[in-house]
Amino acid sequence: MNTASNIAATRASSVQNSTLRKISIRITSYLTFVYLLSVIGRSNVGIAALQMNHDLNIGAAAFGLGAGLFFLGYAIFEVPSNLALHKVGARIWFGRIMISWGLIASALGLTQGAHSFHILRFLLGAAEAGYFPGIVYFMTLWCPASNRAKPYAYFMSFSVFAYICVGPLSTWLMTISNGLLGFPGWRWLFVLEGMPCVILGIFTMFYLVDSPAKAKWLTAEEKAWLIGALEAERRAAPPVEHHSLGTFLKDGKVWIMAGAYFWWNLGNLGVLFWLPTLLKTAHSSWSNQLVGYLYAIPYIFSFVGVYILVWLTRKTGDRGMVLILCSVFPFLALTISAWSSSTLLSFGMICFAAFFYMAVLPIFWTIPAEMLGGKTAAGGIAFISSTTGIGGLLGSWVIGLIEQATGKFEWAIEAMAVAFLLQGVFIVAMRIEKRKPGTEFRLGM
Repeated sequence: MNTASNIAATRASSVQNSTLRKISIRITSYLTFVYLLSVIGRSNVGIAALQMNHDLNIGAAAFGLGAGLFFLGYAIFEVPSNLALHKVGARIWFGRIMISWGLIASALGLTQGAHSFHILRFLLGAAEAGYFPGIVYFMTLWCPASNRAKPYAYFMSFSVFAYICVGPLSTWLMTISNGLLGFPGWRWLFVLEGMPCVILGIFTMFYLVDSPAKAKWLTAEEKAWLIGALEAERRAAPPVEHHSLGTFLKDGKVWIMAGAYFWWNLGNLGVLFWLPTLLKTAHSSWSNQLVGYLYAIPYIFSFVGVYILVWLTRKTGDRGMVLILCSVFPFLALTISAWSSSTLLSFGMICFAAFFYMAVLPIFWTIPAEMLGGKTAAGGIAFISSTTGIGGLLGSWVIGLIEQATGKFEWAIEAMAVAFLLQGVFIVAMRIEKRKPGTEFRLGM
């Protein structure tokens, strides 16, 4: 009897493992690659600015506003995009998102001045809206809850990896295409990084499958296990409660967490869009390709920092302490970077800051669902996430305004430093409870 039970258990485990492995290869890997392209497509504007701003006479404030308008468009259309995804299905909607963002990203190569730049950046955000939340939803259709932490971790880590790629790849494309058919390299950059998304969008409509029941690449046994596991999970889940906007807006914890996330976005995205220009301004003799390679180095530190600091959080269980470190050290490092007369020290401090501040993302998002009650969790998390639009807009715009007003980037860098310090103030106010050391790390979104 025990032998038969052991054989059945072994078979069930084998079916589960083979099913999850196929999902990882067929779905998770593909969507992660596309997400990497989306991050590159929204971030390459910082590299294009090395040529574009001079060619089109776009000032620092106008460039900063245009870079940030992406996030305003993204925030406004995020909820409508998610509603459409539920209605028409992920396969069609993901394909639509990719095709439209690829076309608009390519159209940025036709920019004639600040106004068209602003319009296209806003439209790019609107087109891409809902992709990452859509991925989070789509994985609930394919992975039981106990198996979702790993794919979500892939998406988080690959967003950092994309920042490593964007500098070298974009400057290389801009350099090799410069003068082709009489057009400058920055115009070709947008086209060369935008059109592959259009092609992949068409491919996605044929490649993805909306539900496990339609997956021809799963065996009947694998389908039965997966559908059964997901159905059992849905039956066991508590009913979803829908509450008014005022319900979660009255919860002070929502506003405190939204404040922390807002300041993180302001500081992080300020660095993201302005670092190439900062490097080029400091050393005008440096080639764009060298600037691209240097741009990647801080994000290599970020990539390593995410894993080390997440490990430290698991080891100690003290998320609050780690998040405070991720606020104070970037503030100190960027302050030193802003006022140091040594180029090597200044750049080294940017790398040191980057080691800490990108780790905020995976650690922070384990907290909201725990701190908010059932009445405010869903709406509160969406509200906190929406501050990306405001922080993203202001982060790049304010830096441009400060540089344009003072004629110096020192005060602009100091503004980013202060943003991280203010993030720390809100994190302290969150009063995050310490967890048991070794607790498994899961995203709360």
